[in-house]
Amino acid sequence: MKFFLVLIAFLGISIGAIAQDNGAKVSIKNETYNMGKVTFGKPVEYWVEVTNTSKETLKLEGVRAGCGCTTPDFTPNQQFKPGETVKIKIQFNGSVLGKFTRFTDIIISGGLVKQTSFTGEGVQ
Repeated sequence: MKFFLVLIAFLGISIGAIAQDNGAKVSIKNETYNMGKVTFGKPVEYWVEVTNTSKETLKLEGVRAGCGCTTPDFTPNQQFKPGETVKIKIQFNGSVLGKFTRFTDIIISGGLVKQTSFTGEGVQ
């Protein structure tokens, strides 16, 4: 019985290690973006570019905004081969006065999640 518990624990650790090292790698243009001064109530947008730097085809599974003031625009489940780039438009509704920082999670196949952010200052 003890042998089986040890075997199950070993297999669980091994499978977890394989899942974490799936080889999915990307580079991100505009991973951090400064919007500068944003007029209160005026929507603004910018683009994030995700390039596949791994050896296998990846899939853009989703993009999750950190708050309701941010809306990502992307093609769900879009596949991109090594060297190819997918573009994501990030829209901010400008509903903040003062300095702000907002985050967006980009979810790639194989459990890879990359976080991007934008900053700025809402002004009248």
